[in-house]
Amino acid sequence: MGEAKRRKRKLIGVGGPCIFCGGQRVATTLEHCPPKALFREKKCPEGYVFPACEDCNGGTSNDDLMVAFLAHLTEAGNTRNSGAGLIYQVKRQFPGFIEGMLQRSTAEARRLGRRVGLRPGPGETYQELPVVKLPNEAHQCVSVLAAKLTKAIYFKQTRAIFPSDGGIMFQWFTNAQKMEHGRIVLLEAISLFAAMSVPKRRGGKDLSDQFDYKYSIGESGELHMLQVVFGEVFGFVTIFSQIPGRLESIVEGIDTAYSTSRRPFRFLSSNRPALLQRGERVYA
Repeated sequence: MGEAKRRKRKLIGVGGPCIFCGGQRVATTLEHCPPKALFREKKCPEGYVFPACEDCNGGTSNDDLMVAFLAHLTEAGNTRNSGAGLIYQVKRQFPGFIEGMLQRSTAEARRLGRRVGLRPGPGETYQELPVVKLPNEAHQCVSVLAAKLTKAIYFKQTRAIFPSDGGIMFQWFTNAQKMEHGRIVLLEAISLFAAMSVPKRRGGKDLSDQFDYKYSIGESGELHMLQVVFGEVFGFVTIFSQIPGRLESIVEGIDTAYSTSRRPFRFLSSNRPALLQRGERVYA
């Protein structure tokens, strides 16, 4: 390895602690977060490479594939040209997923179409409308991305590693909400929070049409919020705290005060930093 490359790896943090597992393991790789596959021609923004251990880097490759496929969808329900090859990979790694997106009864297709304000044209049926449903695998994969990207952006903003026992709450949305309500209700609800928006560029080109986010920190520095949007189709919001138990105590207080256990946000697993236990549904 050349001297320049060694200096670069040391500067980025390889050989130090992994930022995704709370520094529990040594970083032996560099992780692009968000994954390069989410971007057209894999041209990701500069400055989003992070030190990671083998488990945190390689253990989410299927999740990366799924979210890349979602990010390349258009509002018409098709994939961009650069995402066409993802369909084959998704079919191989997630058998039945593509078919599950398109498999709808007549009644279900009608309900989905009416929900987002679409009507079939002359000679069309509701089942031909560009409205798809997302099987549970999509929810699972987006939640893994949310956990990982939250920790990456936290590190980028604070230069501190998010602890393995910190708390993260998560909710995601798709463009179906925008089609149904004319806006993303979740983003509108939190629009009053002060937020920093950081340029996302590659070679001077703005990439915010593919990946954009806003980051907020509470006055005490104990609560953080990340708002992320990927292209035309989906995004998420995470609320998190590096103080163990802090987020949980706030939520329990709200539950008690309002006598409810119904929460718009769900906790992500904090035991395994980026990897959720398979089969755990984190979004409903």
